[in-house]
Amino acid sequence: MVTPSLVVFQTMFYIQVSVVILCLVFGSVMDLLKREVSDIPWIVMAITGVLTSIFLIIWSEDPKKVGIMFGFNVGIGIVLGLLLYYTGVMGGADAKAIMALSFNTPIYIFSFEFLTQGVYTIIPPVFNTFFNWLLVMVIFYPLPLLFYNLFLKARGKKLFENTNANFASKILMMISGYLISTEKAVNRHDIVYSEEYDKESKKWNIKHFMQVVEVEEEEKFKKEVEEDIQKTGRKKIWVKVLPPGIVFLLFGYIINIFLGNILFLIYHFALG
Repeated sequence: MVTPSLVVFQTMFYIQVSVVILCLVFGSVMDLLKREVSDIPWIVMAITGVLTSIFLIIWSEDPKKVGIMFGFNVGIGIVLGLLLYYTGVMGGADAKAIMALSFNTPIYIFSFEFLTQGVYTIIPPVFNTFFNWLLVMVIFYPLPLLFYNLFLKARGKKLFENTNANFASKILMMISGYLISTEKAVNRHDIVYSEEYDKESKKWNIKHFMQVVEVEEEEKFKKEVEEDIQKTGRKKIWVKVLPPGIVFLLFGYIINIFLGNILFLIYHFALG
């Protein structure tokens, strides 16, 4: 029998999930097209999350428990977002999205029985989404680039013929970028140059950004590199692909809603 409380609970849940997905889709499109995302989707996501979560807490079977879960989830999300931003692991939009996401989904309407295990009442949902985001990004970002560069290497392509770099730097470059003609690299918004010209040694060196840089700093560096390309007649250059973090966060969220934490999923079926 469907009770009024269950109807309210399910309605709030579906509204919350729909708004989160729409905001993440909007952010993903802006991230891909402009590499800058306004704060509007994150504000909408956070406000809607708070309002719907209040109803979810009130109409749940154990309001106190769900309320504590919600507070814990928000606290972890804010700390996680700030930590990742100030350490340079994430850009501002990604960090804000993580924090806004933490105001959503304190509990789930699970689709599979194994998702009702105790571990899912302990681990904050925002952490599960973050872990899925990280794993998805590893699968679709560095691994394909590494395989592509190894394939070119196996075919006799001289990847670092005119580039000065040590072994470790070369390996890092092969999992984060690829070699491209300078003509194709100009006016691209989805890549950043990974080489810089040393005027003293008159050599091109690998340049790794160990942190996410601001757009203004990135554009300044790009202009300087393109000026050196013109002066030196550089034909090919290593570039780094800019992973669309919001897109991967969207996938991480959807996976968490329906399948939970991928690590727990693997454990359940492989070792459980």
